[in-house]
Order: sequence, then structure tokens, then C-alpha cells
Amino acid sequence: MIHFPLLRTRRLTVQLRELSITESVAIASMPTHLEEASCTAFLRAAVASAQGIDDPAAWTVQERMLAVAHYLAATAEDGPDFALGEGHYSDYLDGAADIQTQAQQIEVGEVGGDTWHIRHLTGAMAESIERMTGEVQDASGKPLSGRLHWILGAMAAQMVRSGESVPDADMAEGAFDEFMVARMKIMGAFPESDFSALMALYFAGREKLHHLFKTEFSKDGIVAMPKGGAAANLPPARFPVHTCLSRMARELVGKPDESGL
Repeated sequence: MIHFPLLRTRRLTVQLRELSITESVAIASMPTHLEEASCTAFLRAAVASAQGIDDPAAWTVQERMLAVAHYLAATAEDGPDFALGEGHYSDYLDGAADIQTQAQQIEVGEVGGDTWHIRHLTGAMAESIERMTGEVQDASGKPLSGRLHWILGAMAAQMVRSGESVPDADMAEGAFDEFMVARMKIMGAFPESDFSALMALYFAGREKLHHLFKTEFSKDGIVAMPKGGAAANLPPARFPVHTCLSRMARELVGKPDESGL
């Protein structure tokens, strides 16, 4: 039995536990492109208890990264400061920066006569963006994909106009997905100058919400950027949950050659 130290943040107190072999096999069986869905399934299985916010789907994507990394820190062969490509875990974790505000959303500025606010990106929102890949088309009818899809999806989920009523991501998945597709289409139809101004507000707002990890979007989803200093030149890193699973579990579902971190 592996011992996991208690994980504490400003919003969460989490006790992790070691997965059973059947839980590991079930998660290893999930499609590799559904990383956010796999992350939610993994954390729901690995969390023995959680105070503050029970469901990992309602945690921010940074809090989810932290919990996955906390599991890895207790299980990785190279120890708590495990290797991440050319760097180490400590090159990416900004442990001194926790969530600084309990406000549901913060004001970021005005575009097109509307005052906009930004809210945190949660696991449930990220899962919806992941599921909706290919559901929104560009002007030529070609499905959006890659980094543009993730940026547009995150803006649709996180950016809220003053006085606007938007659903929480904890509603039924189908209903939230419908909301996301409709909103992504509306934002994608903005004049280029308005969209550019809104995207600038979005990225500025994300800086104000920074905690634990500096996140960015790649063509495959959410990545962690190095925190700076001596690590500034390191590449982006991910914390895929399959790296928390044993080789035996991956081999049992026919995935023996998946790369690690």
C-alpha cells in the first residue's frame, strides 16, 4: 500500500489512495484522446476524501494537475521531484501561488459595448471542450481543431458579459455541450477586430486568475508552462493520467508502449 501525504490548497484538502487493479484497467481502457475525461475518472477513483469541493470535475484545471502530480510524486520511481522531459516537476509547479480570490468571476474590460468578466476553467468545462472537437466549423465548413478549438472553447466557457446568465458546467453534459457549441459559434462569428480585442482581455484575465501552474493550450489540449527563472526555456509539459497507471494495467488493455511524461 502506497502512502500519500495529505494535499492541501486554499480551497481543497484531499486524501488520495492507491487505485485498485480493476480501477487502473478501467481508466487505461479509456480512449487516449479523451485526456480530460480520463483525468476526471482517475481523480474520482483516487480521491479517498475531499474537503472544500467534492467533485474533481468542479476543480480548476490547475487543481486537477496538482492532484495528478501529487499522485505521481508518491509513486514515481525517481521520487517526488520527478522528471518531466528535460526538466522536473518543481520547474512547473508555482506552489506559492494559490487561488487569490473566491469571487465567481472578475471584470477584465469592455469590447463591443459589453463589459466582460472571466471565471476559472474547470475540469467539467475542459471535458466539454474536449468532447466538442469538430462540432464547430470555420467559414469554409471545415471543423475547427487543434489550438484554435481549445482557445475558442475556453473563451466560450470562461468569458461572461455583465448581466448575462450562463449555465454552470455541473449541469447535464448534453445541455452544457449545446450551450458551448452555440457560444463558440457566436464568438467565432465576431468581427476580427472585436475577437482580437476579446482574446486579449481573455489572456490578460487568465493572468489575474493564475494559480499553481501557468497553463497554455496546445493542439492536443491544456499544458503547463515552466514557471520561469532557470526553467524558462523548458518546453510545455503535461500530466497525463496514464503515467499514474502501472505498466501491467496498460499491458492488460493492449497499451504497453505508451510514452511517459
